[in-house]
Amino acid sequence: MNFFFRIIIFFLFFFKSTLLYASEKYVYVDMDFLVNSSEAGKQISSELSSIHKKKIDEIKKIEDELKKGEAEIINQKNVISEEEFDKKLSELRKKANEYQKERNNSTKSISEKRIKATKELLSLIQPILTQFANDNSISIIIQKKAIVIGKSESDITNQILKILNTKHKKINLN
Repeated sequence: MNFFFRIIIFFLFFFKSTLLYASEKYVYVDMDFLVNSSEAGKQISSELSSIHKKKIDEIKKIEDELKKGEAEIINQKNVISEEEFDKKLSELRKKANEYQKERNNSTKSISEKRIKATKELLSLIQPILTQFANDNSISIIIQKKAIVIGKSESDITNQILKILNTKHKKINLN
């Protein structure tokens, strides 16, 4: 009798736990889409593109000046002394090295701003996802890129995008 009672308890517990798991709600969200398509994400992209374009224009001006200086030195090679030529060539190399450093710093700066702004945007998305999960009794939210196959009804990306666009329209890049 005791053994029979234990088996009944075991089956009741087993079936009860499987029913609990069946009621869990799983959804997924496309974080890349949120970052790229939200108003804040578009603003980040636009501002960074503008900064990048300005830096490219500045760099092209410096590059043109270097090319012009190189052409002048080559034209004067036979006219000036060898010492003067070496001095001017040394100055040109120094300017070229400074140009390379500025170019690298510019690229690095834009990359750092992009990373910082994206991190900030993701930190703003996190509480929205948490609140959405609490409000809709969602157990787990998974990133879409980790999903092989899923029902389109389980995709909450557009709902989160609407909430994100109403709450956060701009991210400060400075």
